[in-house]
Amino acid sequence: MLKFHFNPKAVEALAKELRRASWGIAIAAVAGGMKVPESAAWVIVGSAIIWAILQCAAFALESLKSEEKDTK
Repeated sequence: MLKFHFNPKAVEALAKELRRASWGIAIAAVAGGMKVPESAAWVIVGSAIIWAILQCAAFALESLKSEEKDTK
């Protein structure tokens, strides 16, 4: 049987990487928006939505806490 255990350091690392990814998306969108001026609005709006989703996911991960029950 496969068991998963809550690892706070792994969750913290994942949240950090999600934040990095969200800023990477924002920078790529700005660069993409400059290359394609006629669709720049859609590129910026789409990337802003992705940025917000990744930031919310990172915030949720950072808010997780392990509550272990005493099974004795």
